[in-house]
Amino acid sequence: MARLIRLPVSAVLLIFLITGIAAPAANAQANDKGGAYWISNDQTEKAEQQLKKGKSLEKYREKQMQQKSDEGQKSLNEIQTEDRNASTSYESPMGPPVFTALGWEPPPFNYDHINTVEECRRSPDSGSSTGYIKNRYSFCWSHVATYQVPRSCRFGICSYDGVQIQFTEIGFGSNQSRKMRIYYSIDDIFVTNPSLNGAKLKIDFECEAKINPGDCKPDPDTPPVERTIAQWKNVNYGLKTFLSDAPSPSDINPDQVGYMDFSPKLTIKHPPKKFTKTIEGIKQRVRFDSAKYMFAFPDQHFWQGAIFSRADPILNVPITDQAFAPLKEAGEHWKFAMDHPEETKPYVLGKKIPGAVGKMPLTRMYTKRHPDEYAKNRNKTRAVCNKEFKDEDRTGKECDEFPFASTWEGSAMNGQDWFSVRLISKESNNAAGRWLGAWYAYDRILDRDAFNVQVKAPVKVATISSYGTPKPGQDHRSSDNFEIGDIPAYANKLEWRITSGPAGAKFDVMHDDSFGIDETIFYDLTNKAKSDIKKMKDLYIANPENTDGQEFTVEIYAIP
Repeated sequence: MARLIRLPVSAVLLIFLITGIAAPAANAQANDKGGAYWISNDQTEKAEQQLKKGKSLEKYREKQMQQKSDEGQKSLNEIQTEDRNASTSYESPMGPPVFTALGWEPPPFNYDHINTVEECRRSPDSGSSTGYIKNRYSFCWSHVATYQVPRSCRFGICSYDGVQIQFTEIGFGSNQSRKMRIYYSIDDIFVTNPSLNGAKLKIDFECEAKINPGDCKPDPDTPPVERTIAQWKNVNYGLKTFLSDAPSPSDINPDQVGYMDFSPKLTIKHPPKKFTKTIEGIKQRVRFDSAKYMFAFPDQHFWQGAIFSRADPILNVPITDQAFAPLKEAGEHWKFAMDHPEETKPYVLGKKIPGAVGKMPLTRMYTKRHPDEYAKNRNKTRAVCNKEFKDEDRTGKECDEFPFASTWEGSAMNGQDWFSVRLISKESNNAAGRWLGAWYAYDRILDRDAFNVQVKAPVKVATISSYGTPKPGQDHRSSDNFEIGDIPAYANKLEWRITSGPAGAKFDVMHDDSFGIDETIFYDLTNKAKSDIKKMKDLYIANPENTDGQEFTVEIYAIP
C-alpha cells in the first residue's frame, strides 16, 4: 500500500517542480521566435549584460518609439497646424550684420550641420521620440538596436544569441533644392556568437507623401544597403536621398509646398536559424518648397528648400555680443516691448505683445503677396510715431515698431493696438531690417510661418538695499531677504551691480537658514562682479566693506 501511494506523490512533486518553478522563468523567456528591440538609453548597460547571458531583453525594449502620427495624406492646413504644435524649438545661429559700401548687409548664408556621430550623440534629445533638431537643416537620431536569435528552448525556457548595434542617422536639409540627404552609420557592434558575423543586416528608409503624390521620391542612386555584420564592421555607413516634385502653384499652395515623413527600417537575416526580424525607427517630417521670394540683400537667392519642420524657429538676437552692436538699439526695443508691454508707446491698458519664447508667436507676412495689409501696418506705425514723438528731435533717428511690420501681428493687423514704437538710430533700424529680411530667407520662414524672438540681453532678477554695516544685533546681515529666481534659459552668469551708494563696496551673500547655521553663498562681490547662477530664496547681503557706513543698493542681473 505504501508503494502505491509513493508513486503518485513523486509524480505530483515532479509536476510541481516543472509547473511551479520552471513556468515563471518560461513566462519571461518563452519566445522561441527571438526578438528585435530598440533599447531604452537608460537600460543599455543592463540589456548588454543580459544579452551576454543569453537572456531575453524584451523587458528592456523601448515601449513607445513613435510619436503619434496619422497615416495617409492630409490637407496643407492640417499639416501646418501640426507643425505649429511642435514640441521642440531651435535657436537660429545667424551671424551679425556687416557695414559695406552698399550699407548694412547680412552675413553670408552658412549651414550649421551636425557633422559627426559624436556631436549627435552628445545631445540628450538624440535618442528621444523626436530626435535632435539642431536647426531647420540639421537633424539626427541615435539609438541602440538589439536582435536576439533563439539558441535553444527547453521546458519553455529559451536562451538566445544576440547582435547589438548603435544606429545613428543624420539628416541634411537644403536651402537650394528640394532634396534631403541622410547619412547613417552602425557603431559599437557586439555579437555574442561569432556565427552571427555572417548574419545580414539591411538598412532602408521608408517615406510617406503627406500632401502631394510627388512629395516623396527615393533617389534610385541611393538604394537600400545590405551587408553581413562582418562587412558592417569594415564599412559602417551608408547614404539615402529623398527628392520632391514641385506641385503646380495654386491659390491654396502658392509656395508649392510638399511634406513627407520618413523613417529608418533595419532588417536582419540569419538563414541557419531561419531568423528574420525588422524594426523601424522614429518618423521625422520634412517640408519642401519652391518659394521664389527667399532673398537676402544684396544678391542672395534661395529658390527652393527642404527643411525639418517639426521645430519652432526662434530668431536669436545676442545683443550683448560686441559683434552684434549694430542691432543693440533695435534689440533692446524688441525685448522691452515683449517684457514690459504696458510701459510702451502707445499706452494701452492691459496691452500684451506677442513674440517672446514660450508665448504667442509672430507670423510672417510676405509683403509683396499682401501689399495692402503691409501698407496698413506701415501707415499706422507712421501715424502713431508722428503723434507720440511730435515734440522730439528726430535727427538721425527713425521709428522702430514691434511686432515687425512684416508680420500679421503688426500695428494695424493685430486689432488691439498691441504694438510698440520707439525712436532708435537710423543705423540700428536699417541694420535690423536687412538682418531680419535675411533671416527669413536663411531659415526659410514662409508666408504665415510662425516664429518667436529671443533677445539675449541682461535681465534684472532682483534688487536689494543694504546698510553699510551689519544691522544692529547682527554679526553679518546688513539687508532684508531677497530671492534670485525666474532666470532666462539663455543666461550663463549673474552680474552684481551697485546702483547707488559707495561704488567701491564689497560684500558677501548669505542664505537665511531658519533651522541651522547660515551659509555663505557668494564671497567678496563688488560692482559688476560676475558669479555662477544659483536660484535661491531667503538670501541677504552680509559683511559689507568699504562703505564708510553708507547704505547702498544692489541690482542682480542674469546675463548671457
